[in-house]
Amino acid sequence: MITLSPITQRRFAKFRTIKRAWFSLIIIGILCLLALLGPLLVGSQALIVKYQNHYRFPVIEGTISGRDFGLPQDAEPNYRRLKTLFYEKASGDWVLLPLNPFSPTEVSEVNLPVKYKIEGANKTYLNPDDSVILDSRIFILNPDGTRGSTWSVQNGKLDGEFRIRDNNGETLLLSKYFNSVAAKTLANHEEVPPSGLFTFVPYPSAPGLDGHILGTDESGHDVLARLFGGFQILLIASLIYMFASYAIGLILGAAMGYWAGWFDLIMQRFIEIWSNIPFLYVIVFLATLFEPNLLILVLILVAFSWIGIAHQMRAAAYREAARDYVAAARALGASDWRILTRHILPNSMSVIITMAPFSIAAVVASLSSLDYLGFGLPPTTPSWGDLLRQGKENWNAWWIITSTVTCMVSVLIMVNFIGEGLREAFHGKENP
Repeated sequence: MITLSPITQRRFAKFRTIKRAWFSLIIIGILCLLALLGPLLVGSQALIVKYQNHYRFPVIEGTISGRDFGLPQDAEPNYRRLKTLFYEKASGDWVLLPLNPFSPTEVSEVNLPVKYKIEGANKTYLNPDDSVILDSRIFILNPDGTRGSTWSVQNGKLDGEFRIRDNNGETLLLSKYFNSVAAKTLANHEEVPPSGLFTFVPYPSAPGLDGHILGTDESGHDVLARLFGGFQILLIASLIYMFASYAIGLILGAAMGYWAGWFDLIMQRFIEIWSNIPFLYVIVFLATLFEPNLLILVLILVAFSWIGIAHQMRAAAYREAARDYVAAARALGASDWRILTRHILPNSMSVIITMAPFSIAAVVASLSSLDYLGFGLPPTTPSWGDLLRQGKENWNAWWIITSTVTCMVSVLIMVNFIGEGLREAFHGKENP
């Protein structure tokens, strides 16, 4: 069982009295717990589906055929659409979706129901806000979320190409309307659009449309889902970064401060040479060779970030190595490894604790910057930096830049509050 010394306990008690740091730590902890829930909060797969008194759990079972839910398709259904169909049938079947039913990597069309008004013998097709559809397509929405039969609309009237499809998506008829009159008819089929049609809203779409709380980005991804997925990636990156960079920096720094002499001199010269290698040029060079993934990017960050940790640990180890308890341990025959791991490192813990939040802030800023510049993760990967780039290129889509900047600034401020609180608690003046 790990026990804390009375001094460390007093330091953590002092940290709790720094309200901005303490509440920031609580909020960050809650966000991390929510990120671990993943598909239970954000995802396109249903949590539970009740169909004909049988319960299925797609989020656990994986891909389930649409035929298992009475649909004429082998592919997995669009569970948002399936929920609507069950509701319309009022058969007692239901679908339980995550709080945000969109996946971070899913390109989801924003389809709004079409209205119409009858003028003489023809229909005038309208948007949900009762405005006339000027130039678009109206279509049947299949249970799997794909488009069925489609009709072109000009100034609210059927005008242009229309395509009749069967349940398998195969085209049965491709023809045109001229002044709301079909140029070709299909035997035993009514090519006049039925009710329950939809129209497509171009990307990026505004918040609140078709269930997208924060709208969609320029690629059709749900912004809230992308923010959530980006936070998950930053959390994973921070854990890998912290483990790797601290493992290298602490061990080398402690060894440099403890042994000093020729080992310290050689390592100091190596650090001077290594720190002069331009980090951005290395990223650009590697990005031209292959498409970097998260692990490669984090390891590159680690390769250039352990130096600061090593310098801090070297100073702490140099100070601790001169104390009497280290000399006593050496006189009793303790090995250098035991002295480093059992005495030097534990008594330099304040260096580790106080630097950790600032290291996390550096990871968030670095990965987001690389994604913003186009040298980071692949475009299909959810990223705060990519959302920042889209926001800069689409100022009219204010919801992209606003939500992304709010999330990034909030996280960085809270992380820095935690770091400042730890620094004040561990390095501030002790109360008598």
